[in-house]
Amino acid sequence: MCTVIVSALVLIGAVEGDINSIFEEGYTSLGKIAIFFAMVAAVYPKVGFIKRCISTNKEWAEIRNDVIEFMKERRWDLESESNEGATFRIRGFAGKLSKMYEDRITLTRSAEGYQLEGLRKDVMRLATGLEHRLDSQE
Repeated sequence: MCTVIVSALVLIGAVEGDINSIFEEGYTSLGKIAIFFAMVAAVYPKVGFIKRCISTNKEWAEIRNDVIEFMKERRWDLESESNEGATFRIRGFAGKLSKMYEDRITLTRSAEGYQLEGLRKDVMRLATGLEHRLDSQE
């Protein structure tokens, strides 16, 4: 992403194409940028992704259609499924791009019910809605 931004700045003439004029410390700053990105890459999965439990005692076969319908209403398409759950991906190029192609939500069986795993914001929103949908049908 940094490369795309710097390239765009060079192409529109906002900065010269010389590395020493783009970055204050020239080539020395490239190492600092690499270290920064490595640190972000190391921390991001711990902060950006979560797992959240959805309490229910129903089997996958009982809730399958409701879960798939709920997810489709929110623009998530079924990617794959097993006897224990399913994986969903966001529909559309814009949705995928807005999530930087980190657009997979996984629902798996757990001891307490089901576990939803994916990007923090999506999991929080979907888990709350899905739990409400499943509770209202009991």
